[in-house]
Amino acid sequence: MSDAGKINPEDQIIELDALDESADTEDESSEGTNTEDEDTEDDDNDESFESKHIKEYIEILTKIAGDKYNYDNYAELLEVAHQMNDLEKIRQSAEIFAAMYPLSPEIWLRWLKIEASIATTDEQVEKVEKLFQRALSDYYSADVALEFAALAMKTTSKVIAERIWKTLIPTYGLHTMKGRSIFEAYREDTLTKNGDSPASFNRLARIYEQELKIPLRNMEDSYIEYKLLCEKYKDVLTDLDEEKFERRYKQAKEALQRMLPHENGLAALEAHRHQERAELYRKYIADCQSVLDDDEVQVIYERMVTECCLDGAVWHDYVRYLHQCPPDVDDHPASPVFRQTEIDLVNRALRNCTWSAELYVEKMRIVERQATPTSKMTILKIMEDVASAGLQTPEASVKVWLEYLTYLRRVTDFKSEKERDILRANFDLAWNQLGRAWGVLADPQCKILQFWGRLEYEALGEPSKGRDLWYSVMDSADNSTRVGLWIEFIELEAKRGPEAVRKLYRKSITSTGLDDPETLAAAWLRFERCNGTLDQLISCQELCNATIEKYYKTMSKNGPSNRASKGSKRPEATGAGASKDGDASTTKRQASSMDGGGSPPGKKKMKRTNDTPSDSVAERQEEFKTPAIPAQSSAKNHDHKQQQDPANQEIIDVDSDRSISKGDQSRQVFVSNLSFEVTETDIRAVFPDLTIESIELVASSSGKSRGFGYMQLASADEVPKALSFDRRPLNGRPVFISNVARDKANRPHQFKYSSSFEPNKLFIKGLPFNLDREELQRLFEPFGRIKDVRIVCYRSGKSKGIAYLEYETETSAKNAVLKMDQHVIDGFTITVAISSPPPKKNPTATEPNLAVEDSGGASSSLGAGKKLLGKWDVKQKLSPMIPTAVLKKSTAPSSEDKPKSNDDFRKLLLK
Repeated sequence: MSDAGKINPEDQIIELDALDESADTEDESSEGTNTEDEDTEDDDNDESFESKHIKEYIEILTKIAGDKYNYDNYAELLEVAHQMNDLEKIRQSAEIFAAMYPLSPEIWLRWLKIEASIATTDEQVEKVEKLFQRALSDYYSADVALEFAALAMKTTSKVIAERIWKTLIPTYGLHTMKGRSIFEAYREDTLTKNGDSPASFNRLARIYEQELKIPLRNMEDSYIEYKLLCEKYKDVLTDLDEEKFERRYKQAKEALQRMLPHENGLAALEAHRHQERAELYRKYIADCQSVLDDDEVQVIYERMVTECCLDGAVWHDYVRYLHQCPPDVDDHPASPVFRQTEIDLVNRALRNCTWSAELYVEKMRIVERQATPTSKMTILKIMEDVASAGLQTPEASVKVWLEYLTYLRRVTDFKSEKERDILRANFDLAWNQLGRAWGVLADPQCKILQFWGRLEYEALGEPSKGRDLWYSVMDSADNSTRVGLWIEFIELEAKRGPEAVRKLYRKSITSTGLDDPETLAAAWLRFERCNGTLDQLISCQELCNATIEKYYKTMSKNGPSNRASKGSKRPEATGAGASKDGDASTTKRQASSMDGGGSPPGKKKMKRTNDTPSDSVAERQEEFKTPAIPAQSSAKNHDHKQQQDPANQEIIDVDSDRSISKGDQSRQVFVSNLSFEVTETDIRAVFPDLTIESIELVASSSGKSRGFGYMQLASADEVPKALSFDRRPLNGRPVFISNVARDKANRPHQFKYSSSFEPNKLFIKGLPFNLDREELQRLFEPFGRIKDVRIVCYRSGKSKGIAYLEYETETSAKNAVLKMDQHVIDGFTITVAISSPPPKKNPTATEPNLAVEDSGGASSSLGAGKKLLGKWDVKQKLSPMIPTAVLKKSTAPSSEDKPKSNDDFRKLLLK
């Protein structure tokens, strides 16, 4: 709607006096009336009723003038106008409403039915037609469209009717559930206005052909009608291409079968469940997009935003789709849906969701991409709209300001001192406005100041100002405890020389409450190895040792803090179950280990095997106490000739139950993680691609399957093919398939996940359990090219909330840690660290590992925990002069480390 057609609610105040005066006059008139008979009394009652509504109407107008953003006042005003049964008041109140908010299809329909019923002349019908066009521009509504179709059938003007059908057929004829009704009305109107003639029958056939290539409910009925028409008038029908028609009809019918389950799900959902409806629409689009035309997909998006109009996320999804698949306006110039541009759509979205920061950000990007001479002014106007709209959270305000400042950075000429000063002034304005609006809640992480500081170090060319800004960042809220921020600050300070870096490392390592002092210490130690003197290196080690000793001493007394449990990793000696007396000695061992000392390792802890999320310390064992083994590795890795029964967790000897192993092992594969109810027939059914000679499922003494067994294939060439089907689901569980060759060198599937430090691989934990591989990849793609993503699952196939993600470069991994650590996904706060799992069972080393190691050590991973190794943890090969016999004796396992039985583990758990 153009600005000229809008009515400002405040302008209505000028009518209040006149309306009030009219009401007073009517009151006086009613008081002076003599109620002599029933007719006079009825007239008085009618006048009193009308006077009451006029006063109520005036009161609501006054409310709107005082609070123009209150939606309920507009709805109440329109309802009173309808109760008054006054068409002028209905028009007036509807226009006041439409000037502020889009009218819902129900409101439009109620008004349009009145207007259509009194339109008799062509001129009046044209005015109503324009109202319908406005209604269809607000929301996609099949009910409004059907009323519009009734208007086309009512009018005697063929020109107006044809114009209406050109609006409806390309758009509302695509509605899966109600599109057929639109086509039926179109055919009826065509016959009515053109009569029984060969031209009319040919046009009717073309309408059927247009309809039957669209997936519509009950399209089989239209197909029968079309066939009868062709049979009855085959002598007058021309241009019939039966083969092409049948092919298109078949494709549409197949698409309909895929769409109907989603349509039925939407129809069954209660009206108020908007979040579930939005999710159903997203699944609908994802599932059917490949079999639908772009126009048909866009219609589903239109239906989604109509039914979930107050959900900013669905509008954002639609805007992104329209950017990727813009419609061809020339194909349907009369369609209110297909003629809209990205900017039209985002404006519609913001009329519904004025509080959505994402939509304002999207609008700025659209305007910038258009690159018109007025783009700067338009984006400035968007920021003014943001200020008047009043975003509901400080995070939303920060998001919009960051986008605006980022835009200014892109268009600033940094060679111009004037433009540099303008950019600085905008940063200052953003920071001050946020502070005035939100106080201490405004940008606690200081994202605005961080951005400003980075530019001062680089593009703006004043590192000293950048340093001051970053000191302000670190002094705010709990930023001084965030190691990731300190490391970024230090990297920026590197532009000012090594002394500035060293000074900042010293300041940062002594900060109180660091979330991961080991990572910071490792970074400083690497720096000193590359740049420092011997004294500086020793000073660094001493200060780092003292800080980490204090850190673990605090943890052992108080337990891990909320932040510490997210960002830091305790060594296994300080895990749950450590005694109070043992805490102090543990801390001493940790401190001495940094100088190469230590004490003998303690007993190995039990690892959780249940399907419930573990606490923060136990979760860390996934990365820092066990090698990075995939969930199915217990079934795949047969270096140890044992398997674990998934039901009772007992250790069983695979070879003791093997009878099939006497056959040709080159043609055998091992299958595990099977449900105990799975039979040989079930396995053959799920692997129809394989030529299976025989299957043997290993059974317990009671004769019940133990959930694993062996398949003998027709040839050795079938083995790689079988291995490719690893994790194919059977009865809701992934089937693990691995090679059974005895010789490790002959096994094609060697364990490919390293247990050493991998600087380009991330360890991610705390993920939502329903997050899939594609969503995870999409979250981390902005930081660099991804080589592989692996979500760790339980044997049941359920995600553990843990994943490994490998980039092609170390830089990408590092950036991802800095940006994504502590990121919130669907209410889950994730932890992101460089993958640095502990060594395997009997690691060898050439020197003791320090808690703070250089870049080549396994302990130096960014954001990852460090395993403290004492002198008993490494193989003693420090001198070639030590006799081999002495070495063997010193490294022999003690009697205390003998393998534990199930009974022993049970006792440990009971403690």
